[in-house]
Amino acid sequence: MRVIVVGAGSISREYALQHFQSAETATKVVAIVDLDSALAQSLAVDVGAAAAGAAVVMEGGNKYRSATTVKIGVAVPHFTTLGSALASVESDIVYIGTPPVSHRALAVEALRVGKHVLLEKPLAATSADADAIVAAADAAKLEGVVCGLNIGMRYNHAVREMRRCIATSTVGALVSGQLRMHYAQWPREWQTQPWCAGRAQGGPLREVGTHFLFGILEVFGRGSVQRGRAVVEYPDGDDGVAAESRVDGAVEVAVPGRSEPLVITITVRTDGSDIHPDGRDRYELELVGDATSSLLLYDFTSLRILMGGVADAEPLVRGADYGRKACVSALLREVTAKKDGVAHPDESKDRLVTTRDARQVQLIVDALLTSHGDWVDIESV
Repeated sequence: MRVIVVGAGSISREYALQHFQSAETATKVVAIVDLDSALAQSLAVDVGAAAAGAAVVMEGGNKYRSATTVKIGVAVPHFTTLGSALASVESDIVYIGTPPVSHRALAVEALRVGKHVLLEKPLAATSADADAIVAAADAAKLEGVVCGLNIGMRYNHAVREMRRCIATSTVGALVSGQLRMHYAQWPREWQTQPWCAGRAQGGPLREVGTHFLFGILEVFGRGSVQRGRAVVEYPDGDDGVAAESRVDGAVEVAVPGRSEPLVITITVRTDGSDIHPDGRDRYELELVGDATSSLLLYDFTSLRILMGGVADAEPLVRGADYGRKACVSALLREVTAKKDGVAHPDESKDRLVTTRDARQVQLIVDALLTSHGDWVDIESV
């Protein structure tokens, strides 16, 4: 299938060069769109080179800095507006890897002309925009047009293994949990964009918390997070524009077999405190059982058991695939099912992350950021 990639930044580079130009996903990039024409052209050149056989490398080992080793072949067309691309090239899918404030307009534009959409998280910058995207996706679905989100936690083997371990009481009955997101700096070194540094559409809770909060929903079920609260600190005060620098909060999670909700505390630090000794950021979701052991999901895609706070010799899962290609495959499977007149794709396969799924996790993030330390009920959508 033919893909228009909207956005020429870090995540779009990864998708355009690592995932769409792939026999595994049977897709090809036919155009690049970015408000910055030079940025769009640069990625268009790399896409053309990759199609001509140039090797794709990750500069510094970072997938977000994917590029080709040589510039050969013919660059794909590039544009500064989605409308121009839609009018100029034949396409089937629009991938949107732009800042959240632009998601509503771009998603609605693509869906209205019958293009399937794969959208980056978070769903949107505001509740109104998020609800508008959900409504547009619901309407498009009736016409056989599919809209999904890139949230790889659904396809993450470490998350699935965590869910299995809880179901089989590997660490006993759960008694508490902690979500720790501690950074050497924010934005991260490879992500120093103004929007990411601002509270309106960026910040660590939206950018990274979305992944882990969605992971909690995957483990315990959609709608399982019932309440949330947080005390949020900003470097320029409550009336400023900078993203949060510190968060101390919690969510209450409904767990089958427990009469009371499971409390998972949440800490965010951006000053370099309590990161790994080697300087790496700390990404950890720990679920503590009553058998003096706990499950630790760390670095997004690894899982191990801690006994009395001490790690087992070997992790249960080490560095699993996060699920980027799986997101694309889930979208394509849904599209194929619609074309074949199947109401629902094979549910034994990985399900697409829907706009409603993404709306659920955004409600949690919004509750944490606006609670002022008081418990806030979280509705189920």
